Amino acid sequence: MISLDNDLTLYPIKLEDQPTLFELMDEVYNSAYPDFWTDEGEWYLELCYSFENLKKELSADNSHYFFVEYQGNKVGILKYDFPFSPTKTEIPHAMKLHRLYLAQSVHGTGIAQQLMQYVEKVAKENELDFIWLEAMTKKPQAKRFYEKMGYAWVLTYQLEFERLHSEVRGIQIMKKKV
Repeated sequence: MISLDNDLTLYPIKLEDQPTLFELMDEVYNSAYPDFWTDEGEWYLELCYSFENLKKELSADNSHYFFVEYQGNKVGILKYDFPFSPTKTEIPHAMKLHRLYLAQSVHGTGIAQQLMQYVEKVAKENELDFIWLEAMTKKPQAKRFYEKMGYAWVLTYQLEFERLHSEVRGIQIMKKKV
């Protein structure tokens, strides 16, 4: 457990938490991205939050995966990996902010900013040079938030997920010098 303040705590996700993780992300992810997918995101949820994928992700030494709890309620997830450089471009000595999803009910509360500051602290403590992430181009509010947090565009590419509508396949790699 990592306490960020009196109301905000990170709890490491364990394999036995998979049903809870899946249920939480079914609510959180699907409230944000249902119109991006031909199947309302069902395939993507299974890809990312299945027992098999969670087992694989938790077995990686460089993976750090947490439930985000606010005032005692699970409101999202945070996952970062280091060292980790993208395959599309070289970002050496870097951390990937892999997943940051929060329930709509806590948007605008400052939780995301606190989590970003925590990730940056971890990167500094581990003497990393950069943090990078991927953001969907058709989610401009996310891009604005990351820019406000000091992230800059590196490159844009297209996701090749068959069930993802073609007009929303653009994704940007953004990075920040730590």
